[in-house]
Amino acid sequence: TADERVGILTKPSLEMAAGVLGVLKSGAAFVPIDPDYPEERISYILQDSGAKLLLTQEALGVPESYNGETILLDGSRSILSLPLDENDEANPQTETTADHLAYMIYTSGTTGQPKGVMVEHHALVNLCFWHHDAFAMTADDKSAK
Repeated sequence: TADERVGILTKPSLEMAAGVLGVLKSGAAFVPIDPDYPEERISYILQDSGAKLLLTQEALGVPESYNGETILLDGSRSILSLPLDENDEANPQTETTADHLAYMIYTSGTTGQPKGVMVEHHALVNLCFWHHDAFAMTADDKSAK
């Protein structure tokens, strides 16, 4: 639901992109977490963000302190490998608006603890428009960011 945070602890991959898009489509906000961070920092981000759900990959460890639900995005037990159920919607709609949270990213913080910065959808759209204008993008251009 809107403004809920979902942790995404993955290496850069197609599964990561699918996870981000799935979280946004659900109306929730994603919290990207670098798997190369120390376990203590990963635990802090999960706890501080309030993420009750974590999307991850099979080869990555989940901190023991995390007590939310975990969903694998790869491997033999991947949620992405499951067939669609007859109850699954092809294009589910949400009540998300421009003022809802799109993602929460953690900075190093001045206190030594990471600080979460919340970014709403309207700010993300503004960034997209800026990229479009600043780089004179056209329909023929491609970008990963």
